[in-house]
Amino acid sequence: MIRGALLSSIIHSSLAYEAVRDALERDGVAVVKNFASAQLCDRLRSRMEHLLNEWEPDEHRSVFRTDGDQHVSDRYFFESAEKISFFLEPDAVNTDGSLRANITKNRAVNKVGHALHVIDPAFRAYATSAPVVELVRAIGYEDPVLPQSMYIFKQPHVGGAVTSHQDATFLYTTPRQTVLGLWLALEDATLENGCLWARRGSHRESVRRHFCRRDQVADDEIPEMHFIDLAAEVDAEVDAKGPKAEPWEFEGQMPEDLRAAGFEALPVQKGDLVVIHGQVDHLSLPNHSAKSRHTFQLHLIEGPNAGVKWHEGNWLQYSGKRAFPSMTQPQS
Repeated sequence: MIRGALLSSIIHSSLAYEAVRDALERDGVAVVKNFASAQLCDRLRSRMEHLLNEWEPDEHRSVFRTDGDQHVSDRYFFESAEKISFFLEPDAVNTDGSLRANITKNRAVNKVGHALHVIDPAFRAYATSAPVVELVRAIGYEDPVLPQSMYIFKQPHVGGAVTSHQDATFLYTTPRQTVLGLWLALEDATLENGCLWARRGSHRESVRRHFCRRDQVADDEIPEMHFIDLAAEVDAEVDAKGPKAEPWEFEGQMPEDLRAAGFEALPVQKGDLVVIHGQVDHLSLPNHSAKSRHTFQLHLIEGPNAGVKWHEGNWLQYSGKRAFPSMTQPQS
């Protein structure tokens, strides 16, 4: 049972999906209980196991980190926007980048991204399924498109922390922020294996930073990334809805006392879906337990038919400026 204020953010599937919209507006996060069947969760896990077995880690190794400033200079990372790419846990590799002797490749992976929803039939079928589309429509999206998907493992003993962040920092849209996270628990997510924590109501604050390209480069060049402080560049419409964005001491870091910083734990069960507003602060702790915490995550935005534009400085860009796949229109 979830205790505390976020209890009111739990939506049971027997209720109308419109209730999720109310919870998002109030708290910045909502939980849809029993959104996916156990059979669907097992099917996605089985499909990922197949992809892992086919993956050869010697071809390329890229370590995924969320701590501190990220100045990404890895071609593999940027090309993952249109591929199925594998990223390792920092604690699963030696200083020379090789896998630790006591960890198999299937237990060394932090995440797989970022185009599972485009390339793989099983993950694409879920991403465009009727329950997902109906939920997104009920929340109020007019032209939902999918830039990104991720499969997160939160491996036993070595599963790394994800520091405090707003998704809109990395998935920025104009003239308003529209990113929405759909976080499907493929296993129980508990306090022991690294469940989500959210700072309820923080979605009413503006986006504080934008992880942005310094300059536009050709498709075959690696851009240099940096964080832009947005505290002095708050949009008047957004600013009128809540406190002005100020640099926050826990941005990209892990507070020593989560509850004192305003965070609340959000443990969920297999098949539950956590819906995450793009401006709410959220994080997860390391997994030091013997149990994994697999999740499949979609990040959607409003598309151009809703008057929304994907920022050209975002790290994730399709080659040739191709459009992101629609969640509601058949793909050619």
